[in-house]
Amino acid sequence: MDRQNGFTLMELLTTMAVAALLASMAVPSFTTLSLNSKRVSSTNEFVSALHFARSSAVLRNERFTVCQSSDGTACGAVGWDKGWLAFADLNANQIVDFGETVSRSGLGIEGISITSAEFPNFFIYRPNGRVMAAVATTNSGNFAVCDRRGAAHARVIIIDPSGRPRLSKTMNDGSVPVCP
Repeated sequence: MDRQNGFTLMELLTTMAVAALLASMAVPSFTTLSLNSKRVSSTNEFVSALHFARSSAVLRNERFTVCQSSDGTACGAVGWDKGWLAFADLNANQIVDFGETVSRSGLGIEGISITSAEFPNFFIYRPNGRVMAAVATTNSGNFAVCDRRGAAHARVIIIDPSGRPRLSKTMNDGSVPVCP
């Protein structure tokens, strides 16, 4: 007698149901992983640019401006989440002029916002490594890095009085970051 090999319709439907159930449990985890990866990547790239600008200001004994930029070549009030650049600002006018070369730039990542009340458009690293903003008394501040999940999943880049950036889950005063 010939024996047929294969699956019955009931076995196939049961297998597909179990696979669909497992896939539905994995999708939310993948979404969280993807959002975390984007936030971490943006944060690390921005912090790297800040470390670079600070160390360049100290090593070269020049002011380094870090400003918002959507194209990586000129400063513009476009939002930190659209991009940024760092350059030796020889005349301290917060504009990339002839003879001033952009040393580091970064483009924003879709779905990530980077905001700062203390540094709305730019800030300057002085040759001693300290920060100077548009208001002379602003020597420290915060950048909130947020995604669509809001403040509960936000990260904060704190620029301390010495100019050193560090990461935190809360603002430097201990409050929860404000996300747009």
